[in-house]
Amino acid sequence: MVYLKEINPFALGVFLFVTFFFSLSLFSQPSKELPPPNTQGKPSAEESQLPSTEQPSQQESTEPPPENHPPTEGAHPEEISPTPPSETAPTVPPSGPEAKLPPNLPILLPISVTAQEELPEEENVVSTNEETGVLGPAMKIIETPRTVQVVTRQEMNTINAQSVNDLAAFTPGVNPTQMTGSPVAEPVIRGLPATTYRNGMLVGFSQSAQWGPLMNMNAYDNLDVVTGPVSIVYGPQELAGGFANEVTKQPYFDKFRGNASYTVGMYSTNMWNIDLGGPVIKDKLAYRFDYFGQDGYAPYNYYDGAYLQRQCFYLNIGAKPYENLSIDFNTELDLNHLNTVAGLNRPTQSLIDNDLYQTGTWAGWYGPPGVFHPGIGTAPPGAGYAVNWGPLVPISRRTNLFANPENATNQTYYVAQAIENLKINDNLSLVNNSLFEYFSTLIDQAIPSTFWAILPSGYDFDDRLELRAQFDTLPGKKETDSLKETAEESTKAHSLLLHHMIDAGIEFRYFSDTEYSGVWHSPINIWNLTQPLTYSNFSPIVSFAAATSPLFQNPYLTDIPVPGHPGMYYNVFNYLSTADTFSTLSPFYQHQINFTDQWSLMLAGRMNAFFVQASPPPGTPAEISQAAPSFGLPPYTSTSMNIVQPELTISPSYKPFPWMTSYFTFFYGQTTLLSQFGSFAPEFPSAYYHQNNFLYEVGTKFSLLHDKLFLGISGYYQTGYIPAQVIPGGPIATTQIAIKGAQLNANYQPNKNFWLNFGYAFIAGQELWQGLPLGPLASQPYSSSVAKLYGLPVDPLVNESPLNYPFIGFPHNYGNIMATYKFDNGLGISLWALAESGNFIFYTYSTRIPSWYTLNARIFYSSKRWEASLYLYNITNEHYWLPGAPGFSAARFMNYDYIVPQLPFWIQGSLTIFF
Repeated sequence: MVYLKEINPFALGVFLFVTFFFSLSLFSQPSKELPPPNTQGKPSAEESQLPSTEQPSQQESTEPPPENHPPTEGAHPEEISPTPPSETAPTVPPSGPEAKLPPNLPILLPISVTAQEELPEEENVVSTNEETGVLGPAMKIIETPRTVQVVTRQEMNTINAQSVNDLAAFTPGVNPTQMTGSPVAEPVIRGLPATTYRNGMLVGFSQSAQWGPLMNMNAYDNLDVVTGPVSIVYGPQELAGGFANEVTKQPYFDKFRGNASYTVGMYSTNMWNIDLGGPVIKDKLAYRFDYFGQDGYAPYNYYDGAYLQRQCFYLNIGAKPYENLSIDFNTELDLNHLNTVAGLNRPTQSLIDNDLYQTGTWAGWYGPPGVFHPGIGTAPPGAGYAVNWGPLVPISRRTNLFANPENATNQTYYVAQAIENLKINDNLSLVNNSLFEYFSTLIDQAIPSTFWAILPSGYDFDDRLELRAQFDTLPGKKETDSLKETAEESTKAHSLLLHHMIDAGIEFRYFSDTEYSGVWHSPINIWNLTQPLTYSNFSPIVSFAAATSPLFQNPYLTDIPVPGHPGMYYNVFNYLSTADTFSTLSPFYQHQINFTDQWSLMLAGRMNAFFVQASPPPGTPAEISQAAPSFGLPPYTSTSMNIVQPELTISPSYKPFPWMTSYFTFFYGQTTLLSQFGSFAPEFPSAYYHQNNFLYEVGTKFSLLHDKLFLGISGYYQTGYIPAQVIPGGPIATTQIAIKGAQLNANYQPNKNFWLNFGYAFIAGQELWQGLPLGPLASQPYSSSVAKLYGLPVDPLVNESPLNYPFIGFPHNYGNIMATYKFDNGLGISLWALAESGNFIFYTYSTRIPSWYTLNARIFYSSKRWEASLYLYNITNEHYWLPGAPGFSAARFMNYDYIVPQLPFWIQGSLTIFF
C-alpha cells in the first residue's frame, strides 16, 4: 500500500507530457522525404570490437534467390517494387529442382528493400534492428529477451557524459546516487548495483556499485545497459539489478582520422581529450588511441574541498592476419585523484525544505549503562554522543563534510584485454576473451568520520573460451530421404525447420588482493558544520586494551594500524578486511532454438566453482582472535572454501508479427556476498556463498513506423540478498529483498535531423527482516530534530526492529526524455529532462526528499572540421537533494548522517576539432 501512495502526481504529469510530445511527433512530417535508414543494425557488443572480414554485398551475389522470394522482414508493401523491365535478370540453365521450370524463365534478382533512412552508424539511435551480444551471440535488440538500452557515442556526447550517474538521462531504470562520499564506480539499476563488463568480461574490484575504479566514458564507442541479472555467458559477480557492458573504441581500418576537444565551464570545469587512429598495414593492422585529462569538474568542484583530477590513456590495436582470424587488443591506464562529495550532516526536514541547519556542539559521550562522560571520547555501540543543541541557521549548499586536506582518494587502474575470433566456417567460430586488471586505491576519510579503505594492490585475470555454432535440423528427417524429396515436400519441410544457435564454453578467473577497512565508529552528527572541522574534536582510536575492557567487551572493535600507512586504521570481522586469493572455473551452455518464424526458446545454464583462500590481512594481531571466545565471539582465522553455484535461465519468445516480439524470462542463480573490493573475507560462512536470486520478467517490444520507432515495455519481480552494515563481530551481514516494477523505453528517429528518447520506470523494493533476530543497523535511528526535541544521543549505532521495510533513500518513479534536432546547416539543439518522485531517507519514514526534476540543454554547431557546444544544466535552477545512500547499499544505515544538495544552474562549453 505504501507503493501506491508513492506514485507522485508530478512524475505522472511528466509521463503524460512524454506521451503528448510523442503523439505530436507522429503527426508531424519531415520537410522532405528521405531514404529510409539501414535495417541491418550495428555489430554486437563483442563483434563490434573485432575487425570483421569483408563480405560480398547483396548486389554482388550471383546465387539466385529461392522461388517466391519473400519480402525482407520488416518491409512494408508500399515499399516493394518489382525489378524494372530494363533490368530483367539474365536466364540461367535450370538444374536440380529447377529442371521442371520452363527453359527460358528469367530469374529475378534479389529485391532491395529499405525500411529506414540510411544513416551513419554513429547517428542512428533507434534500437530496433541493432544487434548486441549482451546474452552471448549477436541478437537483434527487438529479439533479445531482456530490456536493453544501447547508449551510443552520439548520445553520450549529447550530454557530455562523464559519470555513471549520467546514464539516468537515457535509461529510466538507472537512478543517480551519492554513496555517502564513496566513489561511485557502477550504475544503480532497478534498485540494485549494476555489474560492469568490458567487452563482455567482468570488471572486478567493486561492491554495491562503489569502491571500484571510475568509468572512463571517453574510452567507449557505446554502453549496453541491460536490466535484470547478468547473462549466463558473462557470469555473475553479486546480486545485480542489471549490468552495463562497455564496448570500447575500435581502430580505424579505412584511413587516419581523429579529433581533439577541450571543455571548460563553471566551478573550474577543465577537461581535454584527443582521439585518433588509422591503418598501419592496409586491411591488416590498425590502431585507436584516446587520451583524456581532467583537472576539475563542476559536480565535484561546486562543493567545498571536493575535486576530481584524472589522466586516462587508452589504446586499441586490431589485426586481421588471415581472412578467418581477427585479433583485438585494448589496454587502458587510469590515474584518478579526488575528494568526494559527502554533503551535509544532521539532515532534517527543515534542512531539506528551507536550507536551515541544526547547530549544536559536541558535549560528551555515553557509556553503559547510560553514564554520561563529558568531553572527547569514543562511545561503545548502542550508547552514542551528547550534543548541546543550538538554533536553526541558514547554511550554504556548497558545504561539504569532506572539506579537509586529510580527505582524499587515489586510484591507479590498469587493464589489458585480448579477443581472438577464429571463423572455422560460416556456421562455426571460436572466440577467446582474456582480461587482466590491476587496481590500487587509498580512500582516506578520517575527518569527520573515521573511515579508511585501502587496497595496496589487487590482481584479476579472467579468460573465457567460447564455441559458437548455428545450424538447422529437420525433425524426423533421415539423410537418405533427401534424394526422394519432392518440391512440395521440401516446402513443407522448410516450415518445420529448426534453427539452432549455441554458445558453449568455459571460463577461468584468478583474483588476489589485500583489503583494509575501518568504519565502525563514525560519530558524524557530533560535528557542527557552521564551525571549522579540526583534529581536536576527533573521536579517539580504540586500542585493544580499551576494546577488551568492560566498556566495550569486544576485541573486534580494536582499531589496528594499517601497515605502511601511518595514521590509518582498520578493523577485522567486519566482512570487509581480508587477504584473499580465489579462482573460479565456470562451464556454461546456452542454446537458442527458433522453432518457427514466430516461436523461439532460449535455455542456458552455468556452474561456477569457487576455490577460496581467505585470511586476516597482514598486520592483524593474533591476540584479537585469541581473546574473542572469552567474550562469546567466534575466532577470526583463515578459511578455505570450495563452492559450486548454479545458474539457470529460460526465455521463450513469441513474434506474432515482424514488428512485435513478446518474451518471458525466468532466471535462478546463486551469488555471494562481497568484501569492499570484490573479494571474500575469512569470516564468511558457507551460506554467504549460496544466496538465491530469482527473476520473473515479461516484456513486449515493438518496431513501428517503418522501423523508426522502437518501444520496449516490461514488468518484473526479482528477489535476492543485499549487504547490511554490521558492527565488527556482529551476526548479520545480508538480508533478503524483493523488488517489483515496470519499465518503458522508447527511441524515435523519423529522419536524420530529429531523434527522441524517452522512458518511465516504477520500482518498489522491500528489505525482508521479518523473523530474523535483529533488524537493520542504524547509525542514528531518528533525525537530529527528534534527538534535540527528546534529548536523545546522536550516532548510538543500534539495530532497528526485525520487520519488513520498503527501500529507504529510493524513489519509486523515474522518468526521462531527450530530444535532438539538427538543421542541415549544422546548427542543432538538444533538450533532456529527468524526474524522480519523492523518497523517505530512513526507516522512520518521516524525513522526506520531495519530488524533483531537471531540465537541461545543449546548443551546438557542427561542420566538417569543427564542432562547438554549449551545455546548460538545471536550467530552471531546481532545488533538489539526493540521500547519502540508496536502498540496497550497506551505507544506507548512515542516511541520517549524510544528505547531498545537488547543483544549481551551471554551464560548460566544448570545442572539438576534427582531422
